[in-house]
Amino acid sequence: MDAYASTTGPTGLEKRIRIDKVLCYIQKRQNEDGGYSFARGAESSAADTYYGIQILKMLGAEPENVTKTIDFMKCLQHEDGSFDSINVTYYVVETLDELGAKPRKPFKHFILSLQSAHGGFGVLEADLESPSELEVTYLSLELLRLVEHNLSFEKTKDLILTRQNYHSSFGKHGYSRLGATYHALASLSLLGFDVRTLRGTEEWVRSCEIPSGGFRTSPESHDPYFIMDDIYFGVKCLDVLGKNCRFPSQTLDLIAKFQNENGGFRRSIFLGISTFESTYHAISACSIILARSE
Repeated sequence: MDAYASTTGPTGLEKRIRIDKVLCYIQKRQNEDGGYSFARGAESSAADTYYGIQILKMLGAEPENVTKTIDFMKCLQHEDGSFDSINVTYYVVETLDELGAKPRKPFKHFILSLQSAHGGFGVLEADLESPSELEVTYLSLELLRLVEHNLSFEKTKDLILTRQNYHSSFGKHGYSRLGATYHALASLSLLGFDVRTLRGTEEWVRSCEIPSGGFRTSPESHDPYFIMDDIYFGVKCLDVLGKNCRFPSQTLDLIAKFQNENGGFRRSIFLGISTFESTYHAISACSIILARSE
């Protein structure tokens, strides 16, 4: 049977974007090894495989060659149970869990070994490719939650709160960003902290919201280029806080403008190639907005 013949997608989503083309874009980029790559002919990657499977899940489609995909992801774990990075660990473990499988070896010790004395995980100086310096900490906590590890990390909670800036937004050196704010909120929630008690956080996130649709990375940003990352993190911040966008219809219409002819979504509103990450951000943000609008 056609892999997406029976797919209808989230309610209302098919009215704004071409779901059939999204699915075609994803399915046609599965490689022989079962993994996925956003570009045809490129090697499979843990990230693209994770995003590909998640996109199919959100759109109600069944992935093909599941056994091969499982084998590909399992082979990314080293003999000692470690992975190349926390990001790869997250992509592999979450994908295997979605497909009803587990890693070859336990990985909890590997994650805990990356926790620093200050309570955070990894290096707290984000590079240019990372959306925030708290991303690794958030991914680590998500992985520990998945293996039902007791998340009573007071030092981690205290560390995150030290990154809190004016208006309860987050980011290093006093520079608040939506990405860092989302990772802080999501991490604190995993640690049992009621993020709704952070006075001013919702107001700060909403100050990044644009009436014509979408979000800017911070209220001070006057960049005219809409970036899919900012829209995704803005929607996710509000979702953790139990809120929806003030301008849901406008934001959905804006996201639709990021879709390329091949069905995938680009990072910039104006130009760029389709990537699995931006496509995942687009579908995820739309799904959250529509679910909260019901």
